[in-house]
Amino acid sequence: MQLSDLHLDKKVSLEYIKQLVQKINDINPDLVVFTGDILQTSANKIQEHIRVFKAIKAKAYYVSGNHDVVYGLKSLKIFMEQANITCLDNSISTFHVSGGILQLVGLSDRYSFARGIKRPIKELFSKLDNKLATILLAHQPKDIEYIKDNKIDIQLSGHTHGGQVYPLNLLVKFFQPYFSGLYTYKKTLLYVTNGLGYWGIKIRYKAPSEIPIVIIN
Repeated sequence: MQLSDLHLDKKVSLEYIKQLVQKINDINPDLVVFTGDILQTSANKIQEHIRVFKAIKAKAYYVSGNHDVVYGLKSLKIFMEQANITCLDNSISTFHVSGGILQLVGLSDRYSFARGIKRPIKELFSKLDNKLATILLAHQPKDIEYIKDNKIDIQLSGHTHGGQVYPLNLLVKFFQPYFSGLYTYKKTLLYVTNGLGYWGIKIRYKAPSEIPIVIIN
């Protein structure tokens, strides 16, 4: 299960987060991944919201988004780890599922350099085991350009909100070639979710929020 672009602040009700976690547990996925932009304020101000995620029964990981960079990666990491959600920024993890092993690799957001965080992409990808099925978590879809000849089966991204409000999505498409939905880049599948939350005005029009479920056979 992929969650993205929650953009949490004090205006988001705790009841909404509790209902979201209940929905996750009802679906009972093997794995939950957050693909960035969890924050729309400092994590210190929404500790209660993040604490609710501890009730997620499945193993969970996250990577940062550009808004997380702005509002504070260190405090976000502290509270997410307290909620048993592992930061996968610029790191690799393996996950045992259905008798097999899934390889996860994550990238911090493209703008993490603003906080002095380097993305050693070439070195990181060189450590991947090419014999394992591999999923890349990257907030911004454009990061697919770094895959090159590395064996990555699926990239999961968000960031675009699917434009959030029509016809503004026509403008977003100009800057984001991978805009919403499923794409193929070389031998890699890229899924760009519209995400759950809002940026700016609390309106979505012809860009519905979503919780993607990926089934791997």
